[in-house]
Amino acid sequence: MILLSPNTLAPSPVERARSVLARPNPATVTTSEASLHLTGPACHTGPDGEVTLLIPDRHRLLALLAPEGHEVTIEFTDTAPVDLRDRVRSLLWINGNLRLPSARRARDLALEAVEDDPDERLLDLGHGRTMVVLEPHLIMYSDNDGCHLLSPEEFTSLRADPFDRWEGPWLRHLERDHGDLLHAVVRHCPVPLPEGRPRPLGVDRYGLRLRMEGADGDHDVLIPFHRPARTPHEVAHRVHELAHSPLW
Repeated sequence: MILLSPNTLAPSPVERARSVLARPNPATVTTSEASLHLTGPACHTGPDGEVTLLIPDRHRLLALLAPEGHEVTIEFTDTAPVDLRDRVRSLLWINGNLRLPSARRARDLALEAVEDDPDERLLDLGHGRTMVVLEPHLIMYSDNDGCHLLSPEEFTSLRADPFDRWEGPWLRHLERDHGDLLHAVVRHCPVPLPEGRPRPLGVDRYGLRLRMEGADGDHDVLIPFHRPARTPHEVAHRVHELAHSPLW
């Protein structure tokens, strides 16, 4: 990732890892017996560090889970919401004990999660989706900035970026309907950027990430906002600022 300033603010590796879980990313569960794919499970992290996942009722994974649980490694693949040449943005591995809670415990966990995060996907519990619970032992997050070993305690202590689930639809809208803004951001950038077509790679409260797709390959650039955004409206306003005035 190319930073336009050494003092550029960005979410910490822990926050970025939490955001991977919050978004509907694909995942692969590996056990000693099998490797199973999950398509965008709804994930939530509780205050005690447990990660809940909602998966289809008849998924083969459920047959592997004894009452006491099963040691697994789950790889979450953070994919860009627009159709890039390489859509993988980061990877998150969580090793731990995966178990199937009782129906009553699953309802309690869903109610706890919805109080903190009003995620409508939780309404699917008992209506085509079953909850499984992962107790993390080892957490590893990897992106363009490097590989980060995270403790379960720090993973629990921080939250995802506030725009994690809103990011996908907004970036697709930006790509489809406002490509002129992306070219304007590049034109007004005070330092030269790599040659290539600007594509929206990601956004968070601190800035906009672009991928410059060129003949010599892809280059990722983090362009900071003038001020951190607090609402989706402010994110849109900050991008318009970048498109019409120099960063500094």
